[in-house]
Amino acid sequence: MTNFKPLVLLTLMGVVVGAFGMKLWYGLQYPGRPLFVEISNMRGEIIPLLKIEHGSDTTQEKILLTQLRAGETRMITLNHEPSRGYSLEAQLLDGSKVEACVGKMSDRWVNRVIITSNGIFSKD
Repeated sequence: MTNFKPLVLLTLMGVVVGAFGMKLWYGLQYPGRPLFVEISNMRGEIIPLLKIEHGSDTTQEKILLTQLRAGETRMITLNHEPSRGYSLEAQLLDGSKVEACVGKMSDRWVNRVIITSNGIFSKD
């Protein structure tokens, strides 16, 4: 009768080494952690267009949100690090624009932005 103990131990060791290797390889391939931004429209009207822009040494990114209804909250992700800041520009129904640079003082990976009748505010 054959002793299966060495075969089982070798198989388990192969699975553990393989899982560790895949985790290490995936960690090297993953581009980075995203910054989540929760945007809430607390105005009494729809915001037809909201632009979010940010950049770094080698990249520039622009995100457009359309038709953000009154009271609606949306979560977006940015390929960006905390405390580097990003700009928001809300184009309102009457054609006017409200702009703000937010996120510079926050070291959190989740930012909360509120758009009110008085302007754009970050809760962080």
